[in-house]
Amino acid sequence: MASTLFDVLGDEWFCMAAVRGLGEADVLARLGAAGPDPLPQCPIDGVAEHFSPDSWAVRVYCPDGSRWAYVLDAFPQVGVPFRKPVLKELSRGTEAVSVWQLLAGATRVAHARDGEILALFDSGRFDPASGKEPDRLNRALNRAGFFLDEPDDDFSDPAAALEAVESEFGLTVDPREVAGPLPTVVVPIRAD
Repeated sequence: MASTLFDVLGDEWFCMAAVRGLGEADVLARLGAAGPDPLPQCPIDGVAEHFSPDSWAVRVYCPDGSRWAYVLDAFPQVGVPFRKPVLKELSRGTEAVSVWQLLAGATRVAHARDGEILALFDSGRFDPASGKEPDRLNRALNRAGFFLDEPDDDFSDPAAALEAVESEFGLTVDPREVAGPLPTVVVPIRAD
C-alpha cells in the first residue's frame, strides 16, 4: 500500500496529526485557534503569504463523511501537531496519531488517547516505539517495513510511517483537497 498522505505532503518535511471523531469546530476549539473571521483559506504552498514561519500556523482538513480530522503544520520545522500539549488536547476524549518528518532528519510518530501519549517512535533511534501502550504502533510500523535487519533499498522512513498510520487507523484523504485551500489558524498552545 502506498501512502496518499506522503504523495501530497512530500518527503522533505511535514507534520500532521489525525484526530478521530471531531469536526472542524471541535478541532479549532481544542487548538484554541486564533484567526480572523472568516478564517483564511490557504493552499499547502501559500501559507507564507499570510503567516510568519514562527507563528505556529496549521491548516485544518475535515473531509465530509470521514471519521478523522487532520491538522497539517503550515511550517513543518515547528512540528505543532506533534507537540505534546497540542497532541494531548486534540486526543482528549478520543484518540490521535501524529507523524513528523524533520528536514533531513528522523521521522517521529506518536499515538495518543484521552489526553495521554501512549506511544512515541523516532526512526533515528533504531528502536521500537516506547511508552505506556506501544504495541499497536509497533505492529503497524513493523507491517510497514520498520525493524527489519535488511530494509529494502527504496525504503523511506516518512513514507512508511505515513503508510503505517493510514493502514492501522483507517486514514483516508483526498490529495487535491489537502493540497488546496484549507482553513488556516494560529495555535496559541505552546510546548512544555
